[in-house]
Amino acid sequence: MSPKHRHRNPLRRSAVVLSTVGLALVLAACGSSSGSKSSGASSDTTAKSTSPTSAAASGDAVNIKLIAYKPTKLTVAAGTTVTWHQLDPGVHTVTSGTVTQDGGTATIHPDGKFDSGEIATGKSFDEKFDTPGTHTYFCRIHPATMQAEVTVK
Repeated sequence: MSPKHRHRNPLRRSAVVLSTVGLALVLAACGSSSGSKSSGASSDTTAKSTSPTSAAASGDAVNIKLIAYKPTKLTVAAGTTVTWHQLDPGVHTVTSGTVTQDGGTATIHPDGKFDSGEIATGKSFDEKFDTPGTHTYFCRIHPATMQAEVTVK
């Protein structure tokens, strides 16, 4: 072994290994099929659909990419149908409600207005918004990091 290799920092090597394992766990979670499906709907929403998609987000669309909703804040007129395009590997959800975080724990509070169920790669989910106000939503699989809102004017 050359002198250069004898002096490698074991902490640095451990950090690289832990980072690699952590990344593998995050990617595995994206492919998870856990999570529940709820079909609760309120009077201010209409039927949902999932369909193949290759579209980019526009004024009434949200992309799900890199474990995030893009954009995280969308403003639309009452009566607009918003479409979420699932571009990540694995599955995500679009679930109405809020998330609270305390001490590293994310607790979901779905409100039953809409829930896409699991959306696979290349599929989409539509929701019509008739009631003015701010409608918050999250991903049941990644609630700590995936939260967003639609404001209806």
